[in-house]
Amino acid sequence: MELKNKLKELRAIGGMTQEEVANRLGVSSQTVSKWERGLLYPDIALLPKIALLFKCSIDSLFDMELVWGIEHRREFEERLHALHEQRDWEGVYQAWLREIELNPDHYENYPDVMLHVLRKGLWDEKHVKQMISLADHAERSCTKDDVRNEIFRLMLQICATSDDREIRKKGEYYHRKLPKLRHSREIYAKFVMEDEEYRKQLLENILYLTDLTECSIRQLILPEMQPTEKLFYYQKAASLYETLLDGKYGGFYDPALLHDYLQIASLYMELGQKEQADEYVHRIFSILEKHLNDEEKANTSKLLYFSHLPNTASTEENCKKILQGMLNTPSLAPFKQDVSDMLQRWKEHHQNK
Repeated sequence: MELKNKLKELRAIGGMTQEEVANRLGVSSQTVSKWERGLLYPDIALLPKIALLFKCSIDSLFDMELVWGIEHRREFEERLHALHEQRDWEGVYQAWLREIELNPDHYENYPDVMLHVLRKGLWDEKHVKQMISLADHAERSCTKDDVRNEIFRLMLQICATSDDREIRKKGEYYHRKLPKLRHSREIYAKFVMEDEEYRKQLLENILYLTDLTECSIRQLILPEMQPTEKLFYYQKAASLYETLLDGKYGGFYDPALLHDYLQIASLYMELGQKEQADEYVHRIFSILEKHLNDEEKANTSKLLYFSHLPNTASTEENCKKILQGMLNTPSLAPFKQDVSDMLQRWKEHHQNK
């Protein structure tokens, strides 16, 4: 898009007149009119002010993301990978901030840095307030509901870690901003969607609600509960994913069920019921076998709404962690050799891909 059209579009999105833009930038309305007609180009010194006014990056004014975006992103991800290898968590944080400064209107980047802060425990006042600043900007300017809600979800967790009462109150604010399930727009999707699109929405709802319910059931489990009571909740949680996956390849969705099976097997061993524990250990192996077989990967449940399941490196890493967790669970020591053999097969398979 030419600069003249871009400026006109951004002004319309912002609901401003040419006079209002001129006043904000300290130029005449005639100058703004000439910009939008292609008779004059803005002075280079004005570009940062224009980008700030329209809440976008300078590059986006010229659609430069189309030119350098792919190469830049590749270099950025390589830099992130190197910092992760060095376990330089502050370096990763600063790299994300720099990326956001370069592309402030790419709001999909905001949850990534917030997730990094949450996972690595960067909860001091400086980091948290920087995240609040980003969240406030996204709330004002981001037009994508899903991205904003993900930002709110992460920020309520980050703010909850603070000893500062005002920051914790901010966490409560983000919690209130998240849409309540009973008010969800998905319920009324049939009024605005075509048949196939609506069917996909229904399947997505099933997946979302299953994940939410499974997680909620596990949250009911308390450390002081007796093994039999914990077992009840874990089996109920697992049954939800068993229905969803239907004994087929789940890819991205398998780790939650594997985690539940691990806990169930461990609890059966605590109760002295090795035969039942053995059944769940082999259920774990059966699921992991599907990840080692390309034909099995094509056999997915009809209740999974993705036509092609994401099979990310994090999925495989989470599955490997389940096996490592089994090795580190004292009650599962009788299965150590079988688990070690499966872990070795798992590593060899993914090293050869």
